[in-house]
Amino acid sequence: MDLIAIEGKLRKMDKMIGKVWPILTPTGVALGLLLGSRIMWMKPAVTYLFAFLTLVNSMSVSIKDFVQTIRHPKPILIFALCSYIIMPVLAFLAASLIFPGKSDIIAGYVLLYCIPTAVASCMWCGMYGGNMALSITVLVIATAFAPILTPLSISIFTHSDIALDMSGMVQSLFFMVLIPSLVGMVINYLTKGRCNDHASPCLKPFGRIALFCVIAINTSQVAERIIRDASWSYIPEILVALVLAVFGLALGYYASQIFHLSFKDKVTLTYSSGMRNISAALVLAIDFFPPAAAIPVISGIILQQTVTAIMSHVLFSRGKEQC
Repeated sequence: MDLIAIEGKLRKMDKMIGKVWPILTPTGVALGLLLGSRIMWMKPAVTYLFAFLTLVNSMSVSIKDFVQTIRHPKPILIFALCSYIIMPVLAFLAASLIFPGKSDIIAGYVLLYCIPTAVASCMWCGMYGGNMALSITVLVIATAFAPILTPLSISIFTHSDIALDMSGMVQSLFFMVLIPSLVGMVINYLTKGRCNDHASPCLKPFGRIALFCVIAINTSQVAERIIRDASWSYIPEILVALVLAVFGLALGYYASQIFHLSFKDKVTLTYSSGMRNISAALVLAIDFFPPAAAIPVISGIILQQTVTAIMSHVLFSRGKEQC
């Protein structure tokens, strides 16, 4: 089989996976819950899978595009408004209204929306034709400032002081974002953008598979706890997490419309504003907060990818005007 035929099959495979992606996402969650401890040992692979996702998507970004993004900070400022002001305030108000006096649960929702944007947002951005230069720029900035903004926001809303593993965050940023992003942009530069003609499209289906594996592996880390402590009291906490997840994505989308951003920037801000690094939130919840604070975070892990898949179909389905 020649290379042209292989490329054609990979492109076809990518389209097929894309059509069933809204089903595959919750399937990944279910698989993680079902397999649990059987795949927990695969957790170290998540770093490399994320790095692969970033590499595949950053291959479409030129160094010139990255610099140009910094020079036009309007979308970045809108992202900061949505992610670091509106969503934490909304999470605090919603949790305080529905769970009055339950400070542990309230802290869990605040934590959920005080962490930086998810690395997987770049994957979704790439799948729906977003501005990859903006997506990676926002991700780098958000993660770089996380050691300052996350504890500050949590302190403001919950009056809790936490100690973040700054070296761990820097290391995560280094291996999952900075290195693969730079490598991808260098590849783009060396090939003068020609990598987008063949290499990048052929790698995209493997990127989707990698994201599916990340969903299953991350869910497996909390599977035992979810199953062991399952009760009807989880329902209102899950519903609040569901509403906040939907609103977070919608906020980025409509804020972009209000400020008249391009379609590509709108796609990017939808995912960057709505998706959070919930795996990091879970670590913080377990290490620094009471057990009850972990439930909203666990709900977020279960819901985020599924809600993102459904909202992607609603907001960016074929036939929507791409302006």
